[in-house]
Amino acid sequence: MTAPASGRAPEAPHGPVAVEPHSLGKCLFLHLAPGVANIAATVLGLAAFWNPSLPPELFFGVFTNAFVLIPVQLGYLYYLARKRRNPGWSLEGVVVYDRPVSWSRYFLWVPAILAPTALIFVVLEPITHWLETASVGVSIFARYQGTALSEAAGIVLFANIVLTGILVPITEELYFRGYLLPRMPSRFGRLKPVAHSLLFSIYHFGTPWMIPVRTLGILPLIYTTIHTQSVRPGIVAHCLVNLANFSEAVSRRIGSQ
Repeated sequence: MTAPASGRAPEAPHGPVAVEPHSLGKCLFLHLAPGVANIAATVLGLAAFWNPSLPPELFFGVFTNAFVLIPVQLGYLYYLARKRRNPGWSLEGVVVYDRPVSWSRYFLWVPAILAPTALIFVVLEPITHWLETASVGVSIFARYQGTALSEAAGIVLFANIVLTGILVPITEELYFRGYLLPRMPSRFGRLKPVAHSLLFSIYHFGTPWMIPVRTLGILPLIYTTIHTQSVRPGIVAHCLVNLANFSEAVSRRIGSQ
């Protein structure tokens, strides 16, 4: 990503950014492969290192994010950047939606993402709860959800906040919205944002019950990214959503002890 030249960033033009669209096969592979790698690492990690005294977040949120999810997505982006001979840490030409956004506009775009997203999640919560109840019974991860807190919980909690709440959202926005979204196959036509949202939801293989609500809930972020041609408001909103969800999950977990 490139920094604005001055303190006041220009507003993004609304015209489309021209990039070569991916084929359908490449689109599906690049959307889903990181999720496949992540779920495979989770299964292997639980099988190899599981200990009932350890919090499951060590495997779900720390091990896989730090050693699989973030390296796979950022690694691929920087592989493409090196092929383009980009200097330093520049992702120019790889992350397309990278327009500067003035600081004042964050107070417009971030709430524009969060408000409808929150409404969608609240309205669909009964459906999500029903799907979760139906699916957890056959989930291979169900036995790991209720593990007691341990001495390692504090360290794991801090690492999980940094990873799940900050680094993973940044990585996902760069990879999914900055790189993949503007390269959606032409055959999707006007449904490109919806198709991208659905694939992003499926990529979260560990929470299949979230596919309907996540597909709809991420659309405000996607359309805002397209409109502003910038991943920046989406990064802020995504971090806030993940941190809110994470704090709620931690509160429930501590309260159940």
